[in-house]
Amino acid sequence: MTASARSERSIREFSRTRTAIALWFGMLGGPAAGFFNVLFGYPAVDRACVMNSSAVIHVLTLVFLALALVAGLTSWRLRNQIGRWPDDAGGMLARSRFMTTVGLLTSAVAIIGIVMQWIPVFFLGACQGT
Repeated sequence: MTASARSERSIREFSRTRTAIALWFGMLGGPAAGFFNVLFGYPAVDRACVMNSSAVIHVLTLVFLALALVAGLTSWRLRNQIGRWPDDAGGMLARSRFMTTVGLLTSAVAIIGIVMQWIPVFFLGACQGT
């Protein structure tokens, strides 16, 4: 397949609404998962302490960790689908490559943050210090 045919096929694919939504999910899904992990995780500590079980916190953390992983994998898949393009090129494919790169990086940071917030639950439990 020639480079221009590949380019035309890629432009058609990345012009689709479904692909654009996947690009945005890949870029924002990881940080959103990290945000929602904090938003729902901290109030869940009270419920976990009342029930004397950390299971609620573990389930919430696993859900948001999975969401961040899926966002990162979506960015990875789309980045591989785009292929290598010159760094100084403009247009839709260069923008899509930038979005997938940002998605990979932000998902990695979100995954690290979620795991770091999860570690104390294993050592301290839900009611430590209350």
